[in-house]
Amino acid sequence: MKPLLALAVLLFPRAAPCQNLPPVNVLLDRLDAYAERYQATLPSLSCDEQIASQALNGKGKVAWETDTQATLREIRTQDPYAPFTEKRDFKTVNGRRPKASFHTSQMPYFVEGGFASLVGFKRWEERECFDYALAPANDNQTVRLEMTLKTRFANPSCARLPDGFRRTVIADPETGRILHTERTIAPEVASRDTEVYFGGIDYAPQKLGDQTFWLPSRFTAHDARDTNRMTATYTNCHRYTGELKILPGVSIPESTPAHR
Repeated sequence: MKPLLALAVLLFPRAAPCQNLPPVNVLLDRLDAYAERYQATLPSLSCDEQIASQALNGKGKVAWETDTQATLREIRTQDPYAPFTEKRDFKTVNGRRPKASFHTSQMPYFVEGGFASLVGFKRWEERECFDYALAPANDNQTVRLEMTLKTRFANPSCARLPDGFRRTVIADPETGRILHTERTIAPEVASRDTEVYFGGIDYAPQKLGDQTFWLPSRFTAHDARDTNRMTATYTNCHRYTGELKILPGVSIPESTPAHR
């Protein structure tokens, strides 16, 4: 079973210089509001994806690695807690065309859901579960928000969060535009529950039609010992036209991804 990660994809306008730090609840309100806007406006899309995956031996040397080129498709669903599902068309693996049966389970290390999921932002609704620290960052252009799961809490729903859960967010305080987000959990939880120990995303603007969306540009993840790790980069994102169903259980691509 591959580890899972919940991180967000968001739509934001341009950033404004940071003047004063907002209250934490105000900042969280802005993040939540833009997450909702994202869910309502981001279309299905297709991106070029490059995945570097490695497994290290006990001496810290690379024992196994793959370099994979793929087309990643993010397809909208009707589920508000998982608004996108991922599909991949693998182009090359270590420079060669892979078999049709090739799967991410054949990589040394791979984390599902790094691009698509919004579940991480739904967790922010349980605000009493966390201790917060807010500070200016990047010469006062952005803010750094640290979220740490409390060791004791009254709300029983907080117990659903993994022990040691910690999130760091770099964002514009006025608009909520995210530049970077990362999270970690307790090492023993990651091993026991097959969850990713560390995952981080950098965001960059991508033009889709007449709108600019801030989408993941780079995703990194590794286990607690950093002996299994991966980096994925995303470029050339554009709207995806979907699939045309012709017979039950059979589908063909309607067209190539639309450049609009």
